[in-house]
Order: sequence, then C-alpha cells, then structure tokens
Amino acid sequence: MPHDHPTTTWSVFTKPWRGPTTSALGDLVAGMGFDAVELPVRPGYQVTPDTVTIALPAAVRELARAGVTVASIASGTDEATFAACAEAGVPFIRIMVPIGDAGYAATGAQIRQTLPVLAERAERYGVRVAVQPHYDDYIADSSELYALLRDVNSPGIAAIWDAAHDGLARKRPEHGLELLWPWLGIVNLKSAYFARVEDGASGEDDPRWEPVFTDARNGMAEWGRAIRYLTASAFAGPICLTAEYTDESDLVAKVTRDLAHAKRLQTQAREVAGALR
Repeated sequence: MPHDHPTTTWSVFTKPWRGPTTSALGDLVAGMGFDAVELPVRPGYQVTPDTVTIALPAAVRELARAGVTVASIASGTDEATFAACAEAGVPFIRIMVPIGDAGYAATGAQIRQTLPVLAERAERYGVRVAVQPHYDDYIADSSELYALLRDVNSPGIAAIWDAAHDGLARKRPEHGLELLWPWLGIVNLKSAYFARVEDGASGEDDPRWEPVFTDARNGMAEWGRAIRYLTASAFAGPICLTAEYTDESDLVAKVTRDLAHAKRLQTQAREVAGALR
C-alpha cells in the first residue's frame, strides 16, 4: 500500500568517463543532475583493483566535495575490495554471473555453492554483493536471477533489477520486480531493442540479432511501469542510469535527458499514489 516515499538516490555508472580526474568526474556527474555514482574499479579507471585500498576512500572524499556519493562499485569480491568499501562507506559491490563452459545448470549449481562464502564476507564487512543479470552468456534476466537466489536468505546478497535486460526478454517490469523484491538492492534504468545484423558470407549461419542500447523513449524497456511499481512499493535503494548507449555521441546530453525523463515519471507516479490514498 502506498505510503510516504523515501528519497531517491539517482546514480550513474561512470564507465564511459575513464579520463577525468575524480574531482572533474564529480563536477561532471553533479552537473548532469545525479547525486551518486556507480564507480568502476577496473584497470585504467580512477580507482583500480591494485589501488583500491587507498584510492577508493580517497575517491569517495573527493566526489563528496561535488555533493556526489558512491552508491556502488563494479568490481571483484576479494577481501581488499570489501575492506575498502567498508572503510569508505560504499554499500554495494556489483557483479554479474557468466555462464561457464560446463553449461547453464552447472553454473547455477557452482554459484549457489559460492554464494554462502560471499554472504559471509558481505555480512562481516557490512557491504552487500549485488548480482545483475545480463543478456546472452550470463544469468540473463529477473527469472534466471530469481532461480539463482531463491534459496538465499542473507542480507549480504542483493539483486539488481535491470530494465533493459528484462525488456529484451519481454518481461513486464512489475513481474520481474515482484520476483526479485525480497533481495532487491539496486534498480538499473537503461533501454535497448534488437536489430538484425548482416549474416555471414556463407549465408548458412543462423540469423543474428544484437541489442542496440538507446534512450528511454526508443527502447523496449518500460520505465514508466517500473517506476510506478517502485513508487507504490516505496523502494528505498539507488536507481542507477547505466549510461549505456550503442551510439555514444552526445553522451552527456543523452544521460541528462534520460535522468530528467525518469524524474518526471517518478513525480507522476507519486501524484497517482497520493491520489489513491
């Protein structure tokens, strides 16, 4: 039943912006209208796996000068990364689950054996591991992620609902969000559609369709339905716009417009929820 709405943390994945200093990154993100980031902790970025112990807390302090927090990082789950997140006050480490060579079922069984180890580490450090679906050769959508997590009963393990990947699977947002709700920690907003790719020269290969990541108004994801569900359910976690566009021209303008669109949808959803009280 609708009730007072928690303040939303609007986050952006800063993967496209590996060049700026952390200080400049904070100014860029704040200028787009975001109050948080998902920071890649990867080689070549502002924080790398080798420097995470010192660089992540320093990055959090530097970003705070622009009024920007670190809502999550995209990284590994080693002890040093957990410890750095705990020191810096970063609540989530985002991961994905690739399908291994042994196949889909074997991957699920293996990951279910690994999750208790991650859960123990997460609870010990007070930093949650958030699992995101991804199309093709990963745990790909909310149904597959639910199958992976359905026996997990640890506050250290969280789910990410991803608008684009459920959209590509033609799942209604409210269905996927309901499935993942017991574990839901982060919501990703992006959108995509399938486009036909030219067949190989032999003409004997299967037809190829690849996702094209685009803005909210031109993809298959249903942001409005998702935000209405999240608003009615008083979701309190960060909402991350992943800044993923196949065409990266005018990237800052695209992300800024999508954020403004998402905020308008939230305002409308809150007005509807208020009228139903």
